[in-house]
Amino acid sequence: MKKKLSVLFCLLFSAVVYAQSADVITELLDTKQASFGQICYLAAVQQNYVDENASYEDAVQALFENRIIPNSEDPQAPIPLVDIAYIYSRLWPIEGGLMFRLTKGSPRYAFKQFQSDGILSRKQDPADFISGAKALSIYTSCVKKYSGFDIKSVSMESEE
Repeated sequence: MKKKLSVLFCLLFSAVVYAQSADVITELLDTKQASFGQICYLAAVQQNYVDENASYEDAVQALFENRIIPNSEDPQAPIPLVDIAYIYSRLWPIEGGLMFRLTKGSPRYAFKQFQSDGILSRKQDPADFISGAKALSIYTSCVKKYSGFDIKSVSMESEE
């Protein structure tokens, strides 16, 4: 079952995140606690701030320089769910509720917006640390919800 989910995630991300290194995705899928560097890597590559061969340190620095994150953090440190929601919320245009807009998408209200939009469950706590597979699942949900990406429109047939 775990292998099937891993393959599904890899397929989804090859379509969504374009040419990201399969090693990074595999490493993230196998991680028990997603790190700050891993999440920043996904965001930085999506925003074209770094190329797919960049290090986690480069990704964190790129997001800091582009004002996606307020502080340069340790790339190896586990990242709480509230920070994952905050970083992901900066990747797509999210209308959000009144407090989300008034606070310009602060971490607290990004987390609450994700709960309201069904990306996160109401039972999840902002201070939770999650696995890499769960972080990728949340990323995929965000892509589906906020970018207009529809997996059904992706042809799995080879073009000849």
